[in-house]
Amino acid sequence: MLALSFVLQFLFLGVVFGSPKEILIGRLFKNYDPAIPPSNSEGIIGKVDFNIRPQCMELSLDGELEGNIWAYQSWQDDRLAWNSSEESGIELIRVPAKKIWLPDVVLYMKKSAQLVDEEYNAVVYSSGRVIYVPDIRSKMDCDNANLTNPWAVNECNLRYGSWTFDSRLTQLSIGEHSSDETEYTQYCSIKTLEIKEELKTKVYDCCPEPYSHIEYKLRLQRKFLRTDQGIVYNPMDV
Repeated sequence: MLALSFVLQFLFLGVVFGSPKEILIGRLFKNYDPAIPPSNSEGIIGKVDFNIRPQCMELSLDGELEGNIWAYQSWQDDRLAWNSSEESGIELIRVPAKKIWLPDVVLYMKKSAQLVDEEYNAVVYSSGRVIYVPDIRSKMDCDNANLTNPWAVNECNLRYGSWTFDSRLTQLSIGEHSSDETEYTQYCSIKTLEIKEELKTKVYDCCPEPYSHIEYKLRLQRKFLRTDQGIVYNPMDV
């Protein structure tokens, strides 16, 4: 009986005297269900900010584009909000993305797409704002690739949108561009000359509801080609 009493006291003290961040995370996720969207009583999720930052891209001579893309996503989840003054001044926490609800924004018309790492953290602020930026290895056809001149400027169109939530439930929005990643791409074979984005809405034959998507126009140019004889540099690259 004394041993049981000691164990119970130890467990109680462990909960009470855990680190402030551990206590906060435990409270936030006690009844949290990641399968349920952070919506209001009418099922409306609200705005989801989204933007991409292509990293090292490769464009094959037959027009296949492949590379890593950082997919910036941000949204509001009031279930994860807290008063920082009541939580030891904690302003943000980092949690595994699998523990929270995530928007289902995907790249349409792709050949393949997979996370570079199996697990990424999301950053959650005391306001309930969530930021999630996974690194996704993607492969798709460049619809306006120049197949005759390897040094020409190519235009590739990418389209991202929610897979299941129509625009009445989720307001897709173009998020801010992240800072310059030139230092990560200076040794890549492709340079990104320009990225233009446009928010569009479309009604598909399958469904009566309108769906929003962001269309990206990427202007890309090869800096060099890898051949059996070695590396050949773009003669027009200045």
